[in-house]
Amino acid sequence: MQLETVGLDLFTQKEKQMFKAIKESKIIAVNETGVFPCLVCDTVEEDPEHTLDDYEQYNCEYLLKQDVPVPSVEEQKQKRAAAYVEEVDPITAHIQRERDETELDEDKIAALIAERKEKVAEIKTRYPYPEETEEIYGDNNT
Repeated sequence: MQLETVGLDLFTQKEKQMFKAIKESKIIAVNETGVFPCLVCDTVEEDPEHTLDDYEQYNCEYLLKQDVPVPSVEEQKQKRAAAYVEEVDPITAHIQRERDETELDEDKIAALIAERKEKVAEIKTRYPYPEETEEIYGDNNT
């Protein structure tokens, strides 16, 4: 029984290790093993102060989440536009196909319109403009 507990503690500690691969002073990969097969980097460093959840990929490198810059309005517009094309346009096309039918199914069309409205709201939440973020969270969190 004692050995299982010690083994579990060691396993738990091992899971908490975090490594980062660095190339040209940029963190290009992070993981919990320190092994980066097929990756060319200058060095691999252990990062005992952070976990994988502390990092976010940004512009082909990994940054601590608190260091990721707030996206500009232009960046958010581009992300929203791409999301609308990928997620909203198919719903709009489905609505149009339903309207082109000889026998309209008004309930189905209404459900699709509601789904599209929800999807647009979800995309706006996912990619807020800086002024929208201020409205939601207040000036202290920008």
